[in-house]
Amino acid sequence: MELSLMDSYKTSLINSEFNSFEEYQHKLLSNNEEKIITTIRSQLENCDEFIISVAFITESGITLLLEQLRILEEKNIQGKILTGDYLNFTQPKALKKLLSYKNIEIKLLSKEKFHAKGYFFRKSNIWTMIIGSSNLTQTALTTNFEWNLKVTSLENGKLIQDSLEKFNNIFLDLPILTMEDIEKYENLYLSSREFYKKINYENEKILLKDVKPNLMQKEALENLEVLRKNEKKGLLISATGTGKTYLGAFDVKKVKPKKFLFLAHRKNILDKSLLTFKSIIDDKKMGIYGECPIDTDYLFAMVQTLNRDEHLSNFSPEYFDYIIVDEVHHGGAKTYQKIINYFKPKFILGMTATPERSDNFDIYKMFDHNIVYEIRLHDALKENLLCPFHYFGISDILIDGKEISEDTTIKDLVIDKRVDHILEKSKYYGYSGEKLHGLIFVSRVEEVYELERKFLEREILSIGLTGKNTNEERENAISKLEKGEISYIISVDIFNEGIDIPCVNQVIFLRPTESSIIYIQQLGRGLRKYNDKDYVVILDFIGNYKNNFLIPTAISQNNSFDKDYMKRFLINGTNMIPGESSIIFEEIVKERIFENINSTNFSTKKNIEHDFNLLEKQLGRIPFLFDFFNRNMIEPNIILKYKKDYDEVLKVLRPKFVENLTKLEKNYLEYLSSFFTPSKRLHEMNILKLILEKGKITIEEIEKTIKERYFLNNQKESIENALKHFTKEIFTSLSTAKTYEPIIKRDNNIFIIEDDFKKSYDKNNYFKKLIDDLINYNLAYVEKNYKQTGEKSILKYKEYTKQQGFWNLNLDFNNGYQVSGYTTFEEEKKVIIFITLDNNNLFDNQFVNSGIFTWFSKNNRYLEKKGVKTIEGKIADNYYSIEVFMKKKEGENFYYLGEVERVMEFQQCFNEKEESYIKYTLKLKNEIQKDLFEYFIL
Repeated sequence: MELSLMDSYKTSLINSEFNSFEEYQHKLLSNNEEKIITTIRSQLENCDEFIISVAFITESGITLLLEQLRILEEKNIQGKILTGDYLNFTQPKALKKLLSYKNIEIKLLSKEKFHAKGYFFRKSNIWTMIIGSSNLTQTALTTNFEWNLKVTSLENGKLIQDSLEKFNNIFLDLPILTMEDIEKYENLYLSSREFYKKINYENEKILLKDVKPNLMQKEALENLEVLRKNEKKGLLISATGTGKTYLGAFDVKKVKPKKFLFLAHRKNILDKSLLTFKSIIDDKKMGIYGECPIDTDYLFAMVQTLNRDEHLSNFSPEYFDYIIVDEVHHGGAKTYQKIINYFKPKFILGMTATPERSDNFDIYKMFDHNIVYEIRLHDALKENLLCPFHYFGISDILIDGKEISEDTTIKDLVIDKRVDHILEKSKYYGYSGEKLHGLIFVSRVEEVYELERKFLEREILSIGLTGKNTNEERENAISKLEKGEISYIISVDIFNEGIDIPCVNQVIFLRPTESSIIYIQQLGRGLRKYNDKDYVVILDFIGNYKNNFLIPTAISQNNSFDKDYMKRFLINGTNMIPGESSIIFEEIVKERIFENINSTNFSTKKNIEHDFNLLEKQLGRIPFLFDFFNRNMIEPNIILKYKKDYDEVLKVLRPKFVENLTKLEKNYLEYLSSFFTPSKRLHEMNILKLILEKGKITIEEIEKTIKERYFLNNQKESIENALKHFTKEIFTSLSTAKTYEPIIKRDNNIFIIEDDFKKSYDKNNYFKKLIDDLINYNLAYVEKNYKQTGEKSILKYKEYTKQQGFWNLNLDFNNGYQVSGYTTFEEEKKVIIFITLDNNNLFDNQFVNSGIFTWFSKNNRYLEKKGVKTIEGKIADNYYSIEVFMKKKEGENFYYLGEVERVMEFQQCFNEKEESYIKYTLKLKNEIQKDLFEYFIL
């Protein structure tokens, strides 16, 4: 252990190139590449004792750690927390929460200018310290520009001893914090808060008099101005709560139409939109149609009213210069169509948060595919336009030993045990602010009413709403929630859109996720900013639902169905979502979703057709592979697992579009689609693109191009290897490659495109489109996912098949799909090992830590035979360099873990059949990436 720490100190303080365990290296934490909260969570999850000493603690900061604190209490791992009351910033609600933990001793330093910020975690005899600028608050641990130094020390180290001594000198002299102490402090805190509230209120009044567009609204307004020069229609896609009504008002103010119409399908939308426009535009008469004179300059009308003949006839088709249609995804309805087709304005703007529709109406075509601007959820979070959320994926209860699923009966969904479980978790994870304003989404009407009854039995004031309730009943329930007269509205699919309840500070999902679109709509109900709300808590009760993989898809806003991305998001979603939001799944929930991700076939006609149809509407043409990738839809490599090439996909989905390909053209297309897609390095597609442009090239020309485009040196070996694949000089005995024809031919040191390929590419436009599409997609894919920065063309912690592993290591192996656990290359003095962790065999690969693990040879293997060292003996003697590929389960690709630094130990063992095998302990040159290591050991 001391040696490992010394090595880490060398890397940290003397030579950054020195190999050592990253876990023990000094590190600067700054919320830049990784949110500070992820490191603190990780330390808490693995410690035997913890100490936190910070000047300020807020409830938002505690919320970030609720899952870890729950587990620490269950394990009875002791902790000490010291904070202060300087400036009355620490929140009493946070102190009360900390006081509820039996394993935590909390103390408050009063009437001192206490600024110290330190986090200390002990694991056995090792301490990790994080000392710097971060308080225990939401912004400090997620987005603020912070500097914290992470240092690891043995318990006898002077730095840790001095730090703990100074902490204890203060901590031990203070009395233990009691509820009475907190209540006394709370009086001071509330007085101080009221004072700041008044100041903020006055500042807000000043600011509201001169509301200015935010950065994204400015960009959208500029796009609108350009669009209007040539077009009469535009579609604005803007996530719920991002200010699309304000944006519309800013544009109307700029355009200054003589007559303007705002259309919506709900009265509450009209009322609030009218107020927004009045706050921006003060020189026009405005009113709600039916409540003001008909000749009012700017009218706000209900679709259900205006579509009637007696109302439409009050206006000529050219009466309005500018029309805005809110929630325009409903535009396919007859009521909308009648109005939109009747009027002939100079410009019409459609606004929606969800253009993706399940009713098959083409909203994009309706606006001539003129997308003005898109503000999606992640963009809005990044720009701080929405309230941050803290998502908790919670395991639902077992009923008679069975997990809740889509088939669970109503009776079981509302049993007392589950109701108590829901309320217990709601209370534990809490909410921002002084009062609970919650929304609960369930899947069935009967569930709404039964939960309402059982909540009321427990004195939890709630109202259940379904499609049977009138608008007046809904508005009344919303009013009661806003006033704090009830704690919850329980609903079934009626608050997906068009409802504005900014006070919502807790959203609970008690339903399977059938659609990522609906999921985001419902999540969005809590994301509007509100004065008394610093964040919203999202509680997702996850059972054994077949589509639970849609949860990471929805929250991450990544619709590619990339399995690796989904898994990484489950483990490390907090770092993958922008802004102050955080995401955490219980371990049992992760396992459930991992299992579904691994077992689900995403390469189905249904999945592909859904995105194909949507993309076709957006583009106004047949989409190609690059379009799917560019628009963050289903991954093209998943599409190509459905059929061998995209021509075959089009034959299924749009047969009339397909043109004939010759047998040879088909051969070329299949070869590029199956063997070269998706590209895991940049060489192949750059070579193909270059040779199609020039007809013939040399290795020197390719080297020059790659250096100019990607600033990479010493790529000759990888270039030669890539060329061998095109010329079919490599993988010659691989059965799946035998049938394919070479695309490039070699003439000494010159490489020439095959005549037949060139002829087809030049003369068959359909073939050319398919080839160019493959090149464009692969280059974009490798740039995004496998971007090379050093001389090696294989990247650590990225996914590879066995064949791709050999390919990207520039090794000529002819049976890539058929290799067993390890393969030896004597000339290169190299061994490639492939490890499957959960393969149900006798060999139990174990991790000592993130850089050391055990590995086993094949059966009937010895260190020596007849006095001569075997391959296994040479491995034990560190004769070979060893490259490691590892996966967790069958059916996955392997992750490349890099080179082994050395074989630390080896032992000859015998199985039950008395067959000999060798057990090795291997140390990697670099530790496994944290989120990947967590996945392996889960």
